[in-house]
Amino acid sequence: MAKDYYQVLGVDKKASQAEIKKAYRRLAKEYHPDANPNDKAAEEKFKEISQAYGVLGDAEKRKQYDQLQEAAAHGFTGGGFPGFEGFFDFGGARPSGPRRAGRTFSFDDLGGYSGLGDIFESLFGGGLGGTRQRARSQPQRGEDITRQIEIPFDLAAKGGKTRLWVQQESPCPACGGSGAKAGSSVKTCLSCGGSGMASQLQGGFAFTRPCPACYGRGTIIEQPCPECGGHGKVQRRKQITVKIPAGVRDGAHVRLAGQGQPGRLGGPPGNLILVVRIGAHPELRRSGYDVETDVWIDIATAALGGKVSVPTLSGKAQVKIPPGTASGSRLRLKGKGVPRPGGGQGDQFVVVGICPPKHLSAKQKELLSELAETIRER
Repeated sequence: MAKDYYQVLGVDKKASQAEIKKAYRRLAKEYHPDANPNDKAAEEKFKEISQAYGVLGDAEKRKQYDQLQEAAAHGFTGGGFPGFEGFFDFGGARPSGPRRAGRTFSFDDLGGYSGLGDIFESLFGGGLGGTRQRARSQPQRGEDITRQIEIPFDLAAKGGKTRLWVQQESPCPACGGSGAKAGSSVKTCLSCGGSGMASQLQGGFAFTRPCPACYGRGTIIEQPCPECGGHGKVQRRKQITVKIPAGVRDGAHVRLAGQGQPGRLGGPPGNLILVVRIGAHPELRRSGYDVETDVWIDIATAALGGKVSVPTLSGKAQVKIPPGTASGSRLRLKGKGVPRPGGGQGDQFVVVGICPPKHLSAKQKELLSELAETIRER
């Protein structure tokens, strides 16, 4: 644990999983051996980046790694455990070696750090690396894609369909996803036996890292595909149709199953997660499932009452203004709001504002003065 994985990827410890993934892809592209042939420094940097992302790119392993760092800050380190070499209990998988009575260490002894056995399994060997190697040879689900989508106010309220473009990985059409140039072959890496992982003793532990011979791929590509650079995948833009449920809220997540990144070794694809952002309406405001709008009336209508036209989600509607309506009054239009998921609809509230006349004729001033006098006399 000598290296700080956050520093390796150049991200803050509070970085989101998406930010970590973005940093890894940028660095992996920059230091990939295929892009830096015969560059030992780039090769070592690529191994270091892959190792860091192998932990931080997995939310659960990242949590355990953070716990391990916190434990190290309190004097608990993985470099030696003086007097305890070979006596660690990783939750049922014990390294080989003689056991002394009373000298067995368990991560359960750390209370809140009991899950650290998993992170040790992913970072160190000791008979535990086989689990990860077996997992690499099994079908793996594709990664989810998270995107923001802004939709019009009316579409969010009423529901409907919209289209958007997404970037997805797909097998390279030039090499069929093998990563090898057409006519060449892909060979199993003899150094790691196709597992993509190699072990190295360090500080009393067997440290598991990407195989230096195949860079963690498990195969050797002697002639990389010029189209994809040996990755076997290319980025493609794809247009999809999205069904927006009526009444969707701002910030809600809409899940599209199977529209994420493709799976590995025949695994299922991931999902596309859309974070909904609702655009503004020129006249309406939304508050939960209710809708608000403003209407301005003159002093005569406020005093005597009348009818005004207001916008609603279903078009214009006539609203009755009661005599003596004060500025700031809220008039309710029942059932004119946003549809609720369980049925029914919210309401629309019309907020009344009184707009006094700015330019009065002499006659109007005279009449208003007479009205004011009669009102004051009351």
